[in-house]
Amino acid sequence: MDEIDAPAAFPYRPVSPARRGRKRFLCAAGTVLALAAAAFLGRWAVNAALAGPGDAGRYRLAPPASFQGLTRQETGPRVDAIKRGQGTPKPGTTPVAVVYADPAGTAQLVVSGAAGAFTDEDPGHVLVRGLHDTGADGTAPQDAGTPAGGAMQCGTLASGAGPVTLCMWADHSSVVTVTVPVEHAPVPIGTLAGRVRALRAAMEVPAAS
Repeated sequence: MDEIDAPAAFPYRPVSPARRGRKRFLCAAGTVLALAAAAFLGRWAVNAALAGPGDAGRYRLAPPASFQGLTRQETGPRVDAIKRGQGTPKPGTTPVAVVYADPAGTAQLVVSGAAGAFTDEDPGHVLVRGLHDTGADGTAPQDAGTPAGGAMQCGTLASGAGPVTLCMWADHSSVVTVTVPVEHAPVPIGTLAGRVRALRAAMEVPAAS
């Protein structure tokens, strides 16, 4: 489950290894997303107010209530960790922080990002440079596969709780990271890329809609 147990009642009882591990996973998730925010949103916010491509801001992010048998979670400890990782929203951007969980409530996909009017001419180059800066290994380009264009890169990032498989897409309207929760075994990059392309197609919608 994606919940944290209530604090132990008095008298004092040691925190169980399972609870320590769960908190470590959540902290690691926040750290990973903080790195992503620093590498992308912080850099791109500088450009948000500049004149740029005509399609800048043409799309917005609307995470669907359900996706491939998973249910959207917008509250809870893991979502709180995502938001801490994102930090203060950058001017001109609208952040997104959700988790998709299976019927048992176990998180399967962690989604963090922002929509805005981004003006970088080469999103793919920015993704490669940013993922390299965070220390991601095995970064592989993927076909973005949606009308918004842009680029998508996937790879594996080391964290204090173990390796994290992630995909990131970027275009002139959004920058989004999708990870497999760190407590799960990393999935093949191609498998995650297929899921992320489908999720992107479902959640990136015309701004006027």
